[in-house]
Amino acid sequence: MRPLSRFLVFFSLLAAIAGPQAVRSEESLTEVFLLESDDRLIAFSSLRNSWFEIDLRSGEKVVKSEHAGNVAVACTSERALAFSAVTGRWIAESLRIRESVLSISAEGNVGTVITNIRALGFSAQTGVWVESKFNIGK
Repeated sequence: MRPLSRFLVFFSLLAAIAGPQAVRSEESLTEVFLLESDDRLIAFSSLRNSWFEIDLRSGEKVVKSEHAGNVAVACTSERALAFSAVTGRWIAESLRIRESVLSISAEGNVGTVITNIRALGFSAQTGVWVESKFNIGK
C-alpha cells in the first residue's frame, strides 16, 4: 500500500471515530418553568431551586409567553418581561406608545421580543435587555 493510501485510510478511520464528537451540537436543557395567573407571573429556576414572582399591574394582561433553556419571556399589554434562571431575576422593559409586539422567542440563554419599531434581546447570563431600533416598512 502506498503512503498516500495509508494516510487516507488512517484519516478516514480517525474521522469516523472522532466525527460524532466533533459535530455534536450543544445540548440545551430547560432550566426554567413559567406559570401565568391573572395577577402575576411565576418562574421556577432549577439552577437556583426556587420560585420567583413578578406582579402584573392593574389591567395588565399577558398576551404571549415562552420559556426554554435558561430564559422565560412574556409580553403583556404594557411590558416585555424576561426571567433569567441564572440570575433569578425578572427584568421589565416598558412598551412604547403605538408599539406592537410582532413575535417573541426563548431559547438557550436568549429571549427576544420583536416589535414594529425595535428588537429587544435578553441575556439570561447577564440578566439585561438590549435594544436595537429599526423601522419596518420604511
